[in-house]
Amino acid sequence: MNSLMVILAFRNLARNRVRTTMVIAMIASSLTLLMYFQGFMDGIIEQMTKDTVRSETSDITIYGKKYRKEKDLNNRLTHKKYVLKKLSYLDSIEEHFERLEHDAMIASPYYSQGIKVIGLESEKEKDDFILSTRIKEGDYSFPNENAIWIGHALAEKLGTGIQRKLVLTVQDSKGEIIGEAFRVTAIIQTNNPKIDRASAFISLTKAQALFNVPDITQLSIKIHDQKRLREVRDTIQDEIGNHYEVFTWRQLFPSLQFMETATQSYIKISYAIMFTIMMIGFVGVIMMSIMERVREFGIMMAIGHKFKQVSLIVFWESLMMSFLGFLIGTTLGFGLLYIVNQTGVNLNIFGQGFEQFGIASIIYPPMKIAYCFTPLLAVIITSILSIIWPLRILYKLKPIQSIQFN
Repeated sequence: MNSLMVILAFRNLARNRVRTTMVIAMIASSLTLLMYFQGFMDGIIEQMTKDTVRSETSDITIYGKKYRKEKDLNNRLTHKKYVLKKLSYLDSIEEHFERLEHDAMIASPYYSQGIKVIGLESEKEKDDFILSTRIKEGDYSFPNENAIWIGHALAEKLGTGIQRKLVLTVQDSKGEIIGEAFRVTAIIQTNNPKIDRASAFISLTKAQALFNVPDITQLSIKIHDQKRLREVRDTIQDEIGNHYEVFTWRQLFPSLQFMETATQSYIKISYAIMFTIMMIGFVGVIMMSIMERVREFGIMMAIGHKFKQVSLIVFWESLMMSFLGFLIGTTLGFGLLYIVNQTGVNLNIFGQGFEQFGIASIIYPPMKIAYCFTPLLAVIITSILSIIWPLRILYKLKPIQSIQFN
């Protein structure tokens, strides 16, 4: 009997092809646009996260006690060998990177400003940090100890370029003011405003000599499994003790976490609004479909069919249209996401504005199977809710009234 109801529902949809096509097209186009919007927003968040985390800290970062609150060289990470020995026992760690970071003044003949000087191991960071892929001019290398890399926005302010000299003025660990000349060997564009506008990079050994310290200020750690991020952080903290502070990238950059959460909430609200509008339109379509067949339904109930069976016909009609719209919409949505995932969404027309917020000029939206789950659930709920009121009206009619209905 259920199969008969399905057949009757299908035949009625086929009989009213224009109306059926319009409803399916409405659902499909809405889903396609929502999936594209979700992918685009996820692409922005992933790009900002990658550009920030893979240029500054990696997955987990260890600092000396109180260094995050008071960025003084006296609070630097000491007893590095002890920490590395403890980390060597943990299989969850893939690689570690050492950096020395402190304040400095950089000057050209035309301009000067305060910046962060970061000493790093360029060859070790080459494959795991993004700096090697974000060289706008010059080469990813320190050909001599007085080579320096600077952000492209900082280079514009300083009015400098490749092979031009700059002067760094720093206060070392003993409080002495030291000035030294460096030659620009690379200009970097990372889409991370902190780096592009106010950071310079030199070799780790040169930074240690410049600041007169044998140690580092941060030890960045890359782990094998991102899902265990918090667990690994807690394990590291337990291993090395309370003389050090251990942070995940989510703790260091709460704004990224907030943006991710806010974006997901905004997408859910967008889905809710869209499907509410669709449901209102759907109710009208189902109501029209029922009103056209009141006499037909009345005859069915008069010859012995129960109201439940009549309701099943309407339900299957609603579900078929919704599911067809879902299939077409998700297919088109994934097709569109695949295209822009390969080519990217070019935002160059807004490049200067977005760059201020750390958004790249080209976004590559990801493709995730999870994009199907919310629409599928929404389609099922819409199919059920949209038939309640029309069926309630039909239920109030007696078979004899339905047969006489014009």
